[in-house]
Amino acid sequence: MSARQFLKRLVFAICLVVVSPMILAAWIEEKVSGGEAVFVFLSQLLALIPGLVGTYLRGAYYYGSLEECSWQVHVGFGTVFTYRGASLGTFVSMGAYCVIGHARIGDHVMMASRISIPSGRRQHLDESGRLSSEPRFERVEVGTGSWIGEGVIIMANVGEHCIVSAGAVVLNDMPGACLLAGNPAAVVRVLNHDVNGLRVS
Repeated sequence: MSARQFLKRLVFAICLVVVSPMILAAWIEEKVSGGEAVFVFLSQLLALIPGLVGTYLRGAYYYGSLEECSWQVHVGFGTVFTYRGASLGTFVSMGAYCVIGHARIGDHVMMASRISIPSGRRQHLDESGRLSSEPRFERVEVGTGSWIGEGVIIMANVGEHCIVSAGAVVLNDMPGACLLAGNPAAVVRVLNHDVNGLRVS
């Protein structure tokens, strides 16, 4: 282990201790009421802390409170998770002002700013497609190694090693290794993926 890796682990451990009362509060809420109010309040509170300090504190909080979260993540300023059922893989990086619902984000996903991942696209419809007062959440998945551009809205699954162009709105499940763009998002090009990254075929 290099000195830099050791220092990162040490800083993360310190931040984990600092946010441990918040993690405990969110855990108690889950066990007692199953609600999300305390979890979201603390998520919003930590979203306001700027700089590296905020990045490490948010990472530590989500490590302890989300369904699954690697300690090696970067959660930008103003970014909020609205449900503890989300999961973040290793080396996920997201920019500022993202709003994430029920989502499973794979390893090495790079996300720009102002990205929204609601919990599916049928939250207010019942099984027959009628308007319902009972929300229905779906888990949205973003595949390993995908790059998500500025201002994207993702309401359906994105495959592995995709590039989603800025401003795209993903309404339908998308295959892997594709360049996606538009509203609704569609496959623009197929991408070749190799050990050196993504390249257009």
